[in-house]
Amino acid sequence: ARMAVPLAVAGAFHTDFMASAVDKLKEALAAADIKTPRIPVVSNVDAKPHSDPAEIREILAKQVTAPVRWEQQMKGMVDSGEFEKGFELGPGKVIAGIMKRIDKAAAGNITNVQV
Repeated sequence: ARMAVPLAVAGAFHTDFMASAVDKLKEALAAADIKTPRIPVVSNVDAKPHSDPAEIREILAKQVTAPVRWEQQMKGMVDSGEFEKGFELGPGKVIAGIMKRIDKAAAGNITNVQV
């Protein structure tokens, strides 16, 4: 990297600093009744769709310390034709704005929902 910018964040999420939380999360996920989803869950760990509950548990635990691959995830869904519409919950249109850099047409299919 040519430049580093400190970010104001609430925690060291998606880094090895969160490794101590993984075992507790795995316990909670093991106890959770995760069913096969009607539509695949696209993970921000590997940017791939997953439908197997055991695989979903595993990928959720990895998410704690793995970097977020959101851009690759969204590009993959757009390129494959799997992205039809999205919903951004909360104030502003940050996600839709970021999505414009990936695909302007797909960004137009994101609806902001004020909560």
